[in-house]
Amino acid sequence: MGQAYTYRCGRCGYEVRFNEGRGYLVHRQPLDTYLDNRKIIFHHNTHRVLNKLAKAEGSLTVDAGFKIYKCPHCRLLYDKVEVKVLCNGKILHKSEFRCLQCRARLKLTNIHRLKGAVCPSCKSDSFCIDKRQMVLWQ
Repeated sequence: MGQAYTYRCGRCGYEVRFNEGRGYLVHRQPLDTYLDNRKIIFHHNTHRVLNKLAKAEGSLTVDAGFKIYKCPHCRLLYDKVEVKVLCNGKILHKSEFRCLQCRARLKLTNIHRLKGAVCPSCKSDSFCIDKRQMVLWQ
């Protein structure tokens, strides 16, 4: 279950949709189940880490979901699939992301409290949520 938020630039009209939540393929599941599926849905580096952990550890769980991040320097928004690998509730691995512009580490953001961001197209500060175009999914 999740939500999709549309952000629109008031200056240039650029529009993009950001996803947050879990989906059909992106959800919590045993690591063995994910690897048996043979469909690679995560980044190839993450998939490599998952294979390595599966060989080294016993019963593991993959907890994945769409999250929205913001660069603390550029103020650009990104939606990424965050992947955590858990063993008895302890986090063994967690995805980390960097800004494509300045390479700063991205920070998880609360989309509901976000006042605005920078438009990726024209770099203006008028990039904000379009409340008319929110989508829910299950």
